[in-house]
Order: sequence, then C-alpha cells, then structure tokens
Amino acid sequence: MNRIIVIGNGFDKAHGLATGYRDFMDKYWTDFLGRIFGGYWRWITETSGVINDPHPYEDEFVLFEVFRDKQHEKSGPLRPQPGPTPYDDVLKFIATLNDPSNENYEGSVRLTFKNRFFGHISGLCSLTNWLDIENEYYTKLKVLLAEDDAVLRNGKVRELNKDFDAVKKRLESYLTQIIGEAQIEPIPAIREVFDSLIEFNDVAYGKQKIFVESILQHIVRIDKKDVVTVDKEDDPDYLFCSSRDEERKYYVLKQLHDEHFRETHCKPSDTLILNFNYTQTAKKLYARMKDGIINIHGELGSTRNPIIFGYGDELDDDYKRIERLQDNDFLENIKSVRYHETGNYRRLLGFIESEPYQVVTMGHSCGNSDRTLLNTLLEHPNCISVKVYYHQREDGTDDYSQLVRNLSRNFNDKAALRDKVVHKERCAPLVPK
Repeated sequence: MNRIIVIGNGFDKAHGLATGYRDFMDKYWTDFLGRIFGGYWRWITETSGVINDPHPYEDEFVLFEVFRDKQHEKSGPLRPQPGPTPYDDVLKFIATLNDPSNENYEGSVRLTFKNRFFGHISGLCSLTNWLDIENEYYTKLKVLLAEDDAVLRNGKVRELNKDFDAVKKRLESYLTQIIGEAQIEPIPAIREVFDSLIEFNDVAYGKQKIFVESILQHIVRIDKKDVVTVDKEDDPDYLFCSSRDEERKYYVLKQLHDEHFRETHCKPSDTLILNFNYTQTAKKLYARMKDGIINIHGELGSTRNPIIFGYGDELDDDYKRIERLQDNDFLENIKSVRYHETGNYRRLLGFIESEPYQVVTMGHSCGNSDRTLLNTLLEHPNCISVKVYYHQREDGTDDYSQLVRNLSRNFNDKAALRDKVVHKERCAPLVPK
C-alpha cells in the first residue's frame, strides 16, 4: 500500500508563512499606502491634524493622481467598507482627502485601476474574509460566455488574461520574497502524520479486501510464505469463515492486534508528496530520501517547472460551453492544459495505477479550482481511504465540515464519498491547539 499526502496553502500557513491570497493582497495595499503617504507624514497628520500632499504613484495595477483643488472627478466605485483591511484604509484615506468639508486639506486625489481584474479582487478583500483568485478568474471567464459578438468577446478575454497574468507575476514575486525571509521549523504533530501507519479502521468498507490482499502480498515478500493458514483447533472463531476470502481477512484482522505486525505490514511502501503549493516547505522539513515529490503547480523561479496559476474544473457544465467556442484564448489558464507542459501529471497517474493508496490532505481546501485532478485521485479504484487533517481555530472551532463539503464536489460517486472519507472522530487537527 502507498500513501499520497496532498499539500495545500494551509500547510504553509500552519508554519507561519504568509502565503495566502489575502496575505498577498494586504501586503500590496499596505505598501501602496506607505508609498503615497509615508510614516513621517502620517505621524504629522496624527499629531497636528495637518494633511500634507500625498505622493502620486503608478504601477501595472493602479494610477494614483494628486490635484490642488477639489474640482476633479473622483474615483467612482471606491467606497470604504467596514472590514479592517489595508485596502479599506486606502479607501478611507481617499474619502478623507476628497471630503469637501475637510478644512485640513484643500486638494483632492483620484485612484484608477489600470488592471480591472485586480480592482475586482481588491473589492472582494473588503467584503469577505476569504479570497480565491483562481475561482474569481474562472467566474469572470464564464461571464464572457454571454457576449454574442465573437470579436468583442475575444478582445475581452484577452484583456482578462493579460490582467490575470500581471497578478500571477506579482504573486510569484511576493512569494519569492516571503520564502526568502522565512525561518521555519518542523511541527511534531505533522511529523507524526508523515510517519503514521495506514489504519484498518480508516479504510473504506468497499476497499477492505484490497487492503487485506495488499498486506498478504507484503507478508509473502517479507516472510517468503505462499500460504496463509489459521489453526482451526486453537481458534474456534475461525468457524465463522465460510470462504477463502473471509479466512484471509480474518487472519489479517487478528494479526492487526499485534503492534509488531502493524509496524511491519501497515507502513506505506511508498509515500508521494503531492504539493499544490509553489513553495518547498514539505520537502525541506518532512520529506525522507525515498519519498516522491510532485510539485504539480510548479515551482517559484523555475523555467523547467513554471508555476501553474489558473482554474481546473473540467466537470463544470460551463466548461463544455467554453470548449465549444473554438476560442483558444478561453483555455489560456486552464490547468489541465498547462499540465501537459511537464511530465508531473503523468508521473502522478503512474503512481496511482501502481498500488492501492490512502490520500491524506494537509491544508488543502479541496475546492473547485483543482476539481478535475482531485476527482481523478479520489475516485480511482486504487484509492482506499481519504483522511482529512483540518484547521483548528483559536476558539476551538474547526473547518472539518467545510472541507468535507468541498470534498463532496470532487466526487461524482457520492456512495464512494461516504465510504472513503474518514469520519471526524478518526481525523485530527493539522496543528492541535
């Protein structure tokens, strides 16, 4: 038996790395506010009430203009939201400067988004606590399906792709900086999961025969025995076995009470770390020499395995409509297309075909942006178990239920979902509080 450990962004965040999409967006707007209204001038304003002119600023995302009077057209949709985010601070600052009743500042300012997609996800940061940039890209892509004019539609999708590519490049630069500055240490609870056995009680009922046969084959390899026997005289419970399969299962289940037997035969033969992050946290802290690693979404700064940033839900009904458009620009950032640029996906297919395996998720939301790949992984006949390590919050609540709901969307076979996914009592927090 093998094991696949699915690594998502929550894994990095558990190690104190600010690698989330919200972290990325908050850092941008914090830096932006520092560029237009630095710490010294902010201190002057807070102590004296006098507001000095902020600095004009421009990059690939925004244009910030400063005027001497209040007669200029203001930024249209920029309204402060109640959420405590750096973007909200920017909006409140702009509103204060442009307020006609503000006697401490005679001028005005204007913020314009040059990148419309970046403006959209910035607004979401104010309205929600959670942001999935890839999902928002796909939502925007589907909106364009309603455009009947093919020429106009193609122009809009190219603009969206250009905006999305700029966000991707800035995100890669941000993550490279974060990783370069980070000091991380292994977490004992996570180390224990990497070293743990595959437990019989975690195996789906429909896959227990596969589990038993896998152990028996391991016994043959280790002990050089071709036949498994039970002493009928010393074990009256054996009389309940009415077939050869039941005899073999009974033998294994009886032996599983022995700790040495479990240590010998229930350890994964091979472990594959399926890393959905662009970082190498799992490899640096937990991978053993024999463990396989597939960075399925690429690696930071790599030309051989460039990052894949987009959407991966071919099971969505609208995806079929996208394919029927015969417009390749709509497929520019579809993950399953990008997977063909390396051999990573084929390596994964080879691993799941080789032997029965357990899937362990660590910090992956199991959302729709990776639905196609996860469906292949979870519904494969060789998948015998799906064990979730969830996030436990400071107040004692957790996201186990949310993760199972997300997992359900990756299963077309709901009976398999109910059988394979390990119930909460046998799961645990990724990092116990």
